[in-house]
Amino acid sequence: MSNYKVELTIVENGLDFIRRSLIELEKDDEMYFKYAILHLSAGLELILKARLQKEHWSLVFDDINKANFDVFNEGEFKSVIFENLITRLEGICKVAIDFKAKRKIQSLKKYRNRIEHFDLNVNKKALEAITFEVLTFLIPFIYKEELIGREHETLKFINEKLTNMDDYISHRYKEITPIIKELHPEVKLLECPNCFQNRTLRLDMKYCYFCETTFKNLSEEFITRFLNIDKQYNISYGKFKMLEICPYCEKRSMLVADEESLCLSCSRILKTEEYVKCVDCGITHLVGNEEGEFIHDEYVCYECIFKADI
Repeated sequence: MSNYKVELTIVENGLDFIRRSLIELEKDDEMYFKYAILHLSAGLELILKARLQKEHWSLVFDDINKANFDVFNEGEFKSVIFENLITRLEGICKVAIDFKAKRKIQSLKKYRNRIEHFDLNVNKKALEAITFEVLTFLIPFIYKEELIGREHETLKFINEKLTNMDDYISHRYKEITPIIKELHPEVKLLECPNCFQNRTLRLDMKYCYFCETTFKNLSEEFITRFLNIDKQYNISYGKFKMLEICPYCEKRSMLVADEESLCLSCSRILKTEEYVKCVDCGITHLVGNEEGEFIHDEYVCYECIFKADI
């Protein structure tokens, strides 16, 4: 058998991983689904690193202080971790990645990490939707950043598959739209944290009509995947600030945003002006049912007032 050498640029290598992912996704086998996620994630990361390399080869090193051109050419070095990769793209390369796209990228990485270290729990409908959402960010990114020619064969293959997936997404929406239209107006529909489709997750049933996922612990799904914050509920991320106590069910499961809040326990959605929070103990009350007073424009509940008087 003769020896031969295969040479691929970092972009071509990334596109080849994505091509393999799309082929595996067509198989009706859960083991292929696993590799579809792994290969899609690997391809995504390589292409994002290609943009760093285009800016300057040293940016691909995890520790830029240890960057060495000879070592870079040999490929024997620790490359930048994913979190720093996004930071460098935005801060050094001035690449704009909006919040929604970033959330989808990060969620794909979490799926990848769960497969490598724990287990796989994702159905084909959700995986196809995730793949479509990631690629609708990645392909325009490749074009805009001019990472490879538009006529590249692998890129043309991916675009063809993407068109087919777009048709599938549209067909799936046509299937579920009549069901959604029949729902009572008070039924709350949100974006699903599993497949990222908008207004398909029925909050009270914890069920997504698009990917047909029933969530056992929707709070955890929203926190660890949808919001991408830890379970300590003590840090801010994106447009959401933290988890607070819901004035209806009195559980610390209310996601607070600038204009409205969502309780993941009782499925209530509240406008900011509909409730007040005690500045001392953090207990919330509905406006009109306040059990406290406003002191210098700050709400303090009676229990805290009485404690201060003792």
